[in-house]
Amino acid sequence: METFQREINHNREEFRKMRWKQHRLKVTGLFDAAFSKRENVDKVAIVGAGNCDDLDIEYLATKCNSIYLFDIDMESMEKGTENLPERTREKIQLVEIDVTGLDKMGFDHHLSSMLKRGEKAEGIIQYIKDTENRLSQLSDSIFADYHNGFDIVATSAIYTQLFYNWAKELLSDYGKQYQKRDAEEIKNGFLDLRDEIVCTLNHSISKCIKQNGFYITWTDILKMEPEYMDTINEGLNAIFALASNVGYGAALIGIKTFIKEVDKSELSLRYWLWEFNANKQYLTIGIIGRLNGL
Repeated sequence: METFQREINHNREEFRKMRWKQHRLKVTGLFDAAFSKRENVDKVAIVGAGNCDDLDIEYLATKCNSIYLFDIDMESMEKGTENLPERTREKIQLVEIDVTGLDKMGFDHHLSSMLKRGEKAEGIIQYIKDTENRLSQLSDSIFADYHNGFDIVATSAIYTQLFYNWAKELLSDYGKQYQKRDAEEIKNGFLDLRDEIVCTLNHSISKCIKQNGFYITWTDILKMEPEYMDTINEGLNAIFALASNVGYGAALIGIKTFIKEVDKSELSLRYWLWEFNANKQYLTIGIIGRLNGL
């Protein structure tokens, strides 16, 4: 999975940083909303930092004492921060981490081996279910060193990048060994595991937020088409109705489980168009909330 994610991060347009300027401003606005409600901010964490193209880290560093960037791809984080001013780099900690926790149990190797040798679909599905049952323990252990450690924790367009695309591509390499029905059942097992990964990740990350701290997320929710604009202009209710039909399931689950972790009375939702490249735009949802129960 690490190799798969690294290839995605490195497959980028030359001028993407410039193209993403408006998207980056919207993301900065989410942080500013949290900064405005806290007199002092010590530590900020951003999970899924990747190339850092959607982050104005130099600006964020002026608002806090340290920034922890988490991602499975250390090389991309290093490249994304290497040209920052020294005073900014001194505040940055890079943490290489597989937020799914699957690396702790050698999941990718085991699953690849099962598919390669043509293991029966029933055995593969059972292995996926067994993994799903272990996720909560794995996820908590990954972030144990950071519990109650940050004033603000953010996830950066991570939900749609977790596990499923890698697993689907892996299955396509060996799919001819399976009947169509069996392949679909394996794929459905992947979807169930992906959903549980998203849920457990949000819960584990929330434990890393200090008392009265803030949780931020932004996520691509659907790929834009011209015919969607009228619906989007109707507002959030219409957007979520549209996304439930044509959007990304992982993003919807991520938003739903995120909202469970924060105080509804201080919840703020925003949306904007993210010009990802010359041929692709995403409708993006951004949310700010104070940690629940505090």
